[in-house]
Amino acid sequence: MDVTPMRLSGVVPSVRLGELRTDMHSAAKEIETQLTDWGFMSVEVPGIGARVEAMMNSFEAACASADPSLADFEYTAVPQLSNGGTHGFFPYLSEIPRLAKGVPDPKEFIHVSGAMLADQPAGAGAVLAAFPEFGERAAEVFDTAFTLISLFGEVIRGMMPEGTPEFGLSRDATNLRVIHYRDLDGREVLAHEHSGIQFLGLQLPPSDQGLQYILHDGTWVEPVIAKSDVVLCNIGRMLSSASRGRFRPSTHRVHCTYTETDYERLSSVLFAYPPHKAPQWQISDEGLTVLDETWGDFIANRFRGLGNE
Repeated sequence: MDVTPMRLSGVVPSVRLGELRTDMHSAAKEIETQLTDWGFMSVEVPGIGARVEAMMNSFEAACASADPSLADFEYTAVPQLSNGGTHGFFPYLSEIPRLAKGVPDPKEFIHVSGAMLADQPAGAGAVLAAFPEFGERAAEVFDTAFTLISLFGEVIRGMMPEGTPEFGLSRDATNLRVIHYRDLDGREVLAHEHSGIQFLGLQLPPSDQGLQYILHDGTWVEPVIAKSDVVLCNIGRMLSSASRGRFRPSTHRVHCTYTETDYERLSSVLFAYPPHKAPQWQISDEGLTVLDETWGDFIANRFRGLGNE
């Protein structure tokens, strides 16, 4: 599939790891223009690529380990917060997206939530203790990514009507997903086109190309971010709802053209949510409406009927 490469390194604003808040505020107007023109946002963070690569490689090593085994920490067996995101290990072929027609994605992945990092509830962080190298690297990437996505949120809030509430993104409910694609069996489509449920998503540099986005004009592009320091920020359906459609969800997919039979792909993304028990809200130029439903209800409604469409 021919998709136009979109080069971003040296084009998008540069944001220093030690000056995230200062540099993100300085780049606010450029980021606003990106969101208006493209439908997603991007900055370059020198040094983040090496941190992300080390974390993904340590997860790949954990996937290959038999003792301890990640299977012992499958998400269905890990203590969960009722007001938080689902964390733990998702085994190979365990996720079947809506558009996949019953065919699971060829991947295994882990969700590292803020709750897991805080070992809430007790025992949630056991997998990080069992795989200490991965745990240490995941905690470092989570902290940086959560700061970045919160700052992207501040920029977006500045584009919304007066009276827009603070986004109040929750560390506990936010998940860092680290993905290991493998045993593709000739498949080109690794993830069908989709948009995220969350408020905001932060795509970190993957090990290979293949991540593609659709622009506002309907053109598919492939941002060149593999093994770089470029990150992308997505609008999720929660924020699209809260803004009454002012911002559309960022639609993306993952395709792969490869020749090696043992091809593997590593990627990671941070999904940021408000507290699940917080009430939903919507704002327009006419004012703010606070709904009876919670953001947890929003998630439940989006998953209801999954697999039946």
